[in-house]
Amino acid sequence: MGWLKTLVSFITDPIADLTGGYVERKRIAAEMAADVARAENNFKIAQFEAKAKRCMQAEQNDADYDFLVLKNRDKTIMDEVIILFFLGLFVCHFIPAMQPYMHKGWQAMGYEGAPWYFEFVIVGIAVSTLGLMRLFRAFWGSREKKKSAS
Repeated sequence: MGWLKTLVSFITDPIADLTGGYVERKRIAAEMAADVARAENNFKIAQFEAKAKRCMQAEQNDADYDFLVLKNRDKTIMDEVIILFFLGLFVCHFIPAMQPYMHKGWQAMGYEGAPWYFEFVIVGIAVSTLGLMRLFRAFWGSREKKKSAS
C-alpha cells in the first residue's frame, strides 16, 4: 500500500504545486494591485492637500501684503505723487479735449492705445491704495485666461 500512496503522490504533487503556485501568484498580484491603487489615491490626496496649502498660503500672503502696504503708506509722500500722476493720465483719457493728445502720445511710443502696463499700474494703484491684493490676483488671472483662450 505504501507504493500506491507514493504513486498517487507522484501524480498529484506536481498538480498541487501548479495550482498552489497559481493561487499564490494571483494573491500576490491582487495585493500589488491594491497597493498600487492605494499609493495612487494617496498621491492624489497629497496633491490636493498641497494645492489647498498653496492657496491658503497665497491668501495669507495677500493679506500680509495688504496690511504692510497700508501701514507703509503713512511714512512717505512719494506714493501719493506717483498715484496722482497716473490717475491724472487715466482721467485725461476721459476728457474729450485731451483724448487726441493721449492717443497721439501712446502712438508716439508705438502703441495703438494704452499699453498693458498702464492697466497694470492703475490696478496697482487700487491695490496699494485700498489694500486689494485679492482684486489684483483676480484681475491678473482673468487676463491670463483671456490670453490663453486667444
